[in-house]
Amino acid sequence: MDTCNVCQGQYRGLLDGYPDPVVVVDASGLMVAISDLAADVFCYSPEELLGRPPELLIGGEPDPMVVAEALAAEQVLISRMRSGQELRGRRKDGSEFPAEVSLRKMTVGETRVTLVSIRDLTLFREVEAHKREAEPVFALGIQHFPIGIGIADADGRLTRVNPAVCTLLGRSVEELIGHQLSEFLHPDHLGEIPLHEQALFRDVDNFCNEYRYLRPDGEAVCVEKTVVLLRNDASQPESFYVQLQDITARKSAEAELEQLANHDPLTGLANRRLLTEQLTRSLARATRTDEQIAVLFIDLDQFKIINDARGHAAGDALLLQLATRLKELTRQSDLLARFGGDEFVIVCDDMDTEGAQKLSGRVAAAAHDPFILDDEEIFASVSIGIAFSEPTDTADSLLRKSDVAMYDVKENGRASTAVFDDQMQQKATQRMRTKSHLGGALHRNEFRLRFQPIMDLKTGAPVGFEALIRWEHPQRGLLPPSEFLPAAEESGMIVDLGRWVLENALWQLRDWEQQNPGVRDLSIAVNMSPRQLWDPSCISFTEEMLTLTGIDPHRLHLEITETAVMGDIDVAIRHMTQAAELGVRLGIDDFGVGYSSLSYLHRLPAHTLKIDKSFTDGLDGGEKHPTFIVETIMRLAHSLGMDVIAEGIETEPQLSALCRLGSDKGQGYLWAKPLTPDEALAWLEARWKVTATGRESFRTRR
Repeated sequence: MDTCNVCQGQYRGLLDGYPDPVVVVDASGLMVAISDLAADVFCYSPEELLGRPPELLIGGEPDPMVVAEALAAEQVLISRMRSGQELRGRRKDGSEFPAEVSLRKMTVGETRVTLVSIRDLTLFREVEAHKREAEPVFALGIQHFPIGIGIADADGRLTRVNPAVCTLLGRSVEELIGHQLSEFLHPDHLGEIPLHEQALFRDVDNFCNEYRYLRPDGEAVCVEKTVVLLRNDASQPESFYVQLQDITARKSAEAELEQLANHDPLTGLANRRLLTEQLTRSLARATRTDEQIAVLFIDLDQFKIINDARGHAAGDALLLQLATRLKELTRQSDLLARFGGDEFVIVCDDMDTEGAQKLSGRVAAAAHDPFILDDEEIFASVSIGIAFSEPTDTADSLLRKSDVAMYDVKENGRASTAVFDDQMQQKATQRMRTKSHLGGALHRNEFRLRFQPIMDLKTGAPVGFEALIRWEHPQRGLLPPSEFLPAAEESGMIVDLGRWVLENALWQLRDWEQQNPGVRDLSIAVNMSPRQLWDPSCISFTEEMLTLTGIDPHRLHLEITETAVMGDIDVAIRHMTQAAELGVRLGIDDFGVGYSSLSYLHRLPAHTLKIDKSFTDGLDGGEKHPTFIVETIMRLAHSLGMDVIAEGIETEPQLSALCRLGSDKGQGYLWAKPLTPDEALAWLEARWKVTATGRESFRTRR
């Protein structure tokens, strides 16, 4: 036994290098060394095995044919073993297990020995059994798997496909086997290198990409294609595993998300995000090519009033109609976007000033045509700001310039076009300051009323006053309406401001009466903004103020601009009719500078027509054209039973011309500038001889 222990130690380094159970057999066929792993696997101690034949570890009966073949090939060192043979291993307790024997001849020192490795195949056989059991189930699963699965040879030709591939491509098994998938690609992918070739060229084992395939009926299907290269035992490409997944629905959803992310959901036009991205690219291209980009910023005038009066559905319909008209005016290379709300932007690459002006003219003309909402005609207009790119411009700066130009148009009466210049930027900065201070001005009681006399041109007597608002700004002094009314309209404060004017004008008329009874025959004219006119509560508020002040409704004249009336003719007529039923007199202000839609004029319950100052100014030089226009307006008004008021009269020739043409009333600096309440009463008293019973005579001097 001592000799055996010496041998065991002699081979220890050799035994420790093997991962499988190993024994060393000498030339006499006896085990002279046993690895610890072999002792554990066979449940012997090394001492129990040393000096004994290895057949002790082999179960079952010997196969004579195996022994004979092994002897002839000189592979056998042990009567029942040969290298690579599978047999049964036997433990000390007699239990057996599947094993594989590996024999290796070697010389240790001067001794010839054989290493016998006996690997336990129990786990391997269990895996194989499970695999055999699973293969039918796996094959059945592949057949019913909803994702297309196929096998292709080394040339990419299909050799096997499951039904899902046939369903996906709309083709039978016979139409697919022997063909490459690239044969069924959508024309957009023709010329691309097939994935299996890419895998071979790039020496990668898997590849994934997205393709569109054409079904026989012409329908395109989006597919995520995965190709896995399968190699043989020599690591050479042998075949390909192909997986095809229908992602048509996913791609459609992604396209919808992309549409929502970059386009306005109402009009389908580019949204602000896409506008900014594409404008940025256009500016970069323009810098390289030394071209100029024109940006037209378009705002739909008085849209909020229409939206509030008609409802959001009507507002959306109006925006859709405008968007459709704008699409028809733009070039294929232009970008049309909805900037937000009632604002649209057109970006025109390589466009000069003349081209931009012509386009803005076409846009204005398209917006001037009536829109149809609920089978009714609605009139609108647009204010357009134009800005041209400079080398230092960004998308934001260029859009801001066009926006500033558009607001400059709004400040000067709307329904026109302006090209950006640096002075506009200064005005925009001032406008922002004005807007920020405007909010608290009403609460701080900073607004004031001024009154301009309205004269009867036949008698030369005053018949009333027009109330005009001013803002007594703490730093800038007394500001005219043009300095703050646009900001009031933009912020929505115009309704509250208009109510303040109406209330204070009526109370002022009442206060004058108490100071001088002769005032009781005079009227007071108050301007009503479009938002006021379309406000559902405007008539009830007017009735409330008349009741509180005790003023006869006939003495209140509400002057409404032609633009406000034509914005939504039906709402305007309804509210004007309600006011007329109260006894309030109504006038159309600034006639001739807006729509001048004569077809609707006869429907309006108006009592007066006010001729704009621009027409009055033209009467000074004796020119025929202004005279003809004024005469036509007067004849039209008189034929409809309306009085005519001419504003802006400053000279005697103007007054003479108006009297000759038949104007009923007039106002202007010829008689007085807008006066404070005290100045207005003093102006009256200076011209009246007042008695306790009222006015007796009017002094003819002006």
